[in-house]
Amino acid sequence: MIVKNIEFENFRNIECEKIEFSEGINVIYGENAQGKTNILEGIYLFARGKSFRAFKDKELVKFDKGVAYAKMNFESKGIETQLGVEIPKSQTKRFYRNKIKVSKTSEIIGEFRAVLFCPSHLGIIKDSASVRRKFLDVAISQLRPVYIKIMARYNAVMEERNAILKMMPEQRQENEALMDIYSEELASLSADIADIRNEYIKKLDYWVSVFFNDMTEGREKPKITYESNASQEDFENRESLKNRYLELLKNNKEREYKYGATLFGIHKDDLKIEINGRDSRFYSSQGQQRSLALAMKMAEGEISREGKGEYPVFLFDDVLSELDDQRKKYVLSNISSRQVIITGCDKGVFENTDDCNFIYIKDGKKNEDLVIPEINEAVEEEN
Repeated sequence: MIVKNIEFENFRNIECEKIEFSEGINVIYGENAQGKTNILEGIYLFARGKSFRAFKDKELVKFDKGVAYAKMNFESKGIETQLGVEIPKSQTKRFYRNKIKVSKTSEIIGEFRAVLFCPSHLGIIKDSASVRRKFLDVAISQLRPVYIKIMARYNAVMEERNAILKMMPEQRQENEALMDIYSEELASLSADIADIRNEYIKKLDYWVSVFFNDMTEGREKPKITYESNASQEDFENRESLKNRYLELLKNNKEREYKYGATLFGIHKDDLKIEINGRDSRFYSSQGQQRSLALAMKMAEGEISREGKGEYPVFLFDDVLSELDDQRKKYVLSNISSRQVIITGCDKGVFENTDDCNFIYIKDGKKNEDLVIPEINEAVEEEN
């Protein structure tokens, strides 16, 4: 999968610009706050359907404009497709496929696939369970778009069920039958989602081990397992899995009424990540945690390749500056044979990397490439 080009109009600080990409490594560089990450944000918008950093869509629109546009051409298995988006400041954004409007954002999810790796992902190991669930949900959604619909239905049912749990005691009895219906559906949806997650985590565990062992020369053994309300035996049979969740919901109704919320289900799941049998959240160094995060992102790409027959596009947002020399070298030596788009301030990091397409960004505009000064000249200037 290859991004050929992307065009912006009034997108963040980019007034009007078209960026062309090569099939290999593309380095978007320049000073801070010039618009480098905005380009990655626009590309990733077509993979996930929403920004990876904006809370509201209107934040994507240039501050003095009323609407923003982005248009991207990409190639997948020899077929070129154009995806576009129109983002009005006061209305819902609209996506287009080959200039034809799609009725729902979910319809484009999975057509263009990308693995995003940014500095915040380096904390995935030690952060809260919700961060690891988000990692799972985003990765799975691009491979199985139906997962988005199942998750949306799950959240809607849970919201209705929570509304009943918060009702006054005198209203409780008349809603018991409705409560049972919601519990039944929630258990069924939990089984569907948990089963999909469990299968993905098995693949994740394999590929993380491959990359992590490579980084550490086999000195340390990682292990990733699924932490949920169900046991691994329950996953052997879909009906058993559903019954496990239903049993938990029915047997803990009194406790849930007390808290006014659904306490059991896939919204409480987590990834258990270990190194040499010890929980990496508490018994691993920062370096180990960063190696695990890097391995998880590399693994995400491999699982995508296995599932779809080609690599996704890799988007690295200023992440190399957060890695030490050993991990930086590992990344640069393992990103061949796929398209990578990297942002950063220091072009010199890539001076020994072959066939890079350098894109210099200043004030939201593509400028002429800058020449890397010779090392001895830089030293002389310092002296």
